[in-house]
Amino acid sequence: MEALLDNLARFAEVLAVARSPWAAHWDEEQVRRAFQWAQYLEQLNRRLEGAEAGVRQALRLHLLSPGRGPDSHPLQRYRRLRFEELGRGQELLSEALLGNPAASAAAFHRAAAWRRARRQGDEGAAVPASLRRAVRVKAAAEILLLLRGAGEEESETRAQLVRERLEERLRGPEELPEQQAACEAVLRQAVSGGGGGEPLAWRPLAELLVAPTTVGDEAQTVALRWLLGDRRALAAFCRALPCSLLSALAALQPAFRQDYLDFLADWGYSLRYHPGRAEWAPQDGSPEQGWDHLLEHFAALLEGPSQAKEPTEKRLHSLKTTDGDFEVEGISIWTDLLLALKM
Repeated sequence: MEALLDNLARFAEVLAVARSPWAAHWDEEQVRRAFQWAQYLEQLNRRLEGAEAGVRQALRLHLLSPGRGPDSHPLQRYRRLRFEELGRGQELLSEALLGNPAASAAAFHRAAAWRRARRQGDEGAAVPASLRRAVRVKAAAEILLLLRGAGEEESETRAQLVRERLEERLRGPEELPEQQAACEAVLRQAVSGGGGGEPLAWRPLAELLVAPTTVGDEAQTVALRWLLGDRRALAAFCRALPCSLLSALAALQPAFRQDYLDFLADWGYSLRYHPGRAEWAPQDGSPEQGWDHLLEHFAALLEGPSQAKEPTEKRLHSLKTTDGDFEVEGISIWTDLLLALKM
């Protein structure tokens, strides 16, 4: 019994690390070992199901015993396992990693893969709301790292200033139309350098849109509504920021995803095929709005999270069908894009 309790305490420590900043250092081998501990816990639970009731009761009492408490344990969020959790080792570990923005890429993807396999094995299983929130937080954290990795450390501060100014306007005594006008003025000023597509000017707005929020975040709602209501601003936003970031944002914000796909559809329809050069090109000759960049946007969406990938696939096939459903190159840009993307 003592050896068994020691093993359970070790897995409790694994879970505590999975919830801590130390999970940022987990590599693939460490993640593999962590899931092996989780599998051991599940195997133990299966053996206990066939054991005598007295054995299960003895283990339950030992787990409840205050003599083994973690009161002075150095790991934050450390707690002992409950008897009811013995059969949920991999589930507990995956939720801990998916809910930890600090978790390494290897840890997050291993946990996400387990969750996908679990859902495929039980299509009727619903993803808990808490887990959906955890995945959203993790995705937002990764986008924020992309934003800050471009060498603009003050973007987070600028985003916070924009949020504070918006919240001040929203708390003001003005009527709704005046509040909206004041908020739009704040946002236009925040991106005043981004009219020509400079990415630094759009980063604070992107940070505001991907930051984890509570329900009813008015500042984020107002910012998203303004961006989607101004076609020139949306076009500049989409041309200025990396395709990988836009893809991740499309997965987080369904309203943005819809308008982003509309923007890409308009872009595609604006290109013209030149038989002599055998290529699609913009009418004004601008390379920033050419075939190669459009292909990059769609490729990033199709390589991104399923929330972005699946609607993109449907939209591309719908555009191809609407355009005549051709299979020959050089007639429909949607046919050629699908062939280039090998779909």
